[in-house]
Amino acid sequence: MKGAGRFPKSLLRNNGNGTFEDVTEKAGLMGLHPTQTASWGDYDGDGWLDLFVGYESEAGDTHPCELFHNNKDGTFTEVARASGVANVGYVKAAVWGDYNNDGRPDIYLSRLGASNVLYRNDVPPRTGESSQAWQFSDVSLQARVEQPRDSFPAWFWDYDNDGWLDIFVSGWRAPNSVADVAADYLGLPNEGELPRLYHNNHDGTFSNVTSKTKLDRLLVAMGSNYGDVDNDGWPDMYLGTGAPDLAMLIPNRMFRNAAGRFFQDVTTSSGTGHLQKGHGVAFGDIDNDGDQDIYITVGGAYSGDAYWNALFLNPGHGNHWLTLKLEGVKANRGAIGSRIRVSVITPKGDRDIYTVVSSGGSFGGSSLQQEIGLGDATAIRQVEIGWAGSGTKQVLREVPMDQMFKVREGSNALVRIQVKSLPFGSQPEMGTPHQHDVTRP
Repeated sequence: MKGAGRFPKSLLRNNGNGTFEDVTEKAGLMGLHPTQTASWGDYDGDGWLDLFVGYESEAGDTHPCELFHNNKDGTFTEVARASGVANVGYVKAAVWGDYNNDGRPDIYLSRLGASNVLYRNDVPPRTGESSQAWQFSDVSLQARVEQPRDSFPAWFWDYDNDGWLDIFVSGWRAPNSVADVAADYLGLPNEGELPRLYHNNHDGTFSNVTSKTKLDRLLVAMGSNYGDVDNDGWPDMYLGTGAPDLAMLIPNRMFRNAAGRFFQDVTTSSGTGHLQKGHGVAFGDIDNDGDQDIYITVGGAYSGDAYWNALFLNPGHGNHWLTLKLEGVKANRGAIGSRIRVSVITPKGDRDIYTVVSSGGSFGGSSLQQEIGLGDATAIRQVEIGWAGSGTKQVLREVPMDQMFKVREGSNALVRIQVKSLPFGSQPEMGTPHQHDVTRP
């Protein structure tokens, strides 16, 4: 807020020996701008990850967003203005996703106090232009994804398993603080900003299905993410809620995806309705038992509003699962942006389950390891992988369920990964405060 957030970004290079090195300045990423969001994506499909950083601009203190192209030598070149994405706004979320299935990741920005923005990745003609000539087009209006005006977390996901990425973006306005949230719980009028769930119409446009899917709730979400907590093959979501106001203590929220038709509020039954302010959220199988657990950093903006972070262990729901660790060769090594379709045989017939390799939503980073719920499947018919950028399609057959495998681009060999289950204590314990430590087992 007007200079208070001018801290340097940090790029930490993994040295491969358990240590990290700060290479921010060497990489050409040094800059003092207020930001809470950045996202990796290979926008030009060259197999090297690029970086988009969203900044928080206010009147008299503008900071255009930056897009850093990977030079393949440990350095980056800033190309946002040349590429048409030097957006000026109070950007809270910046996420990549290929919404039109053309093989190139697009960008969605949520902004406080302004319309949200969808940038379509326009592949330049193959005439030898440099990466700086790569162009994005603002298609927010025609795609119909500009609302809500006061928004915070956002992500691309395929909530209904139709092979096309949809968009979720949460509102973040409750002028009357807890009173607005209480009114919403009671079904009374309030002045809060509702979220939006945009369903992909497969033609470059989206439909607002928030009410249809029963997500027309006042959420006031900050940190959040999605995953499949019951391994039924439909992505659920967990939202960290709150605001800087010390009195803004409202339950964090868990929503279960009911087969892509609507969402059920399972906050109470899941025991995840933590009252403290929720920030970064990550889904992941921390104890190696085949289902996803949830870790959330907790605490407010002021020094007197600290609280212990929380780790929610998943008790399991009896459904089958498959865990894949993808390694790109022509695609980026982490396979970010690669698409997976798992075709399974069930008692009711065949079905497809879709996922995209990413760290999930904004304000939280899940593992790139893909933990895929298979529901009541009796067998996997095949696994199809579309590797990001390279265009390589890979089909794996005779894949066993309830196991973890490494898959390397171009190789049909499934390498089984043996992991030990990590038992945690059955009694809840105090976690760690918001200073990014790890919860004690």
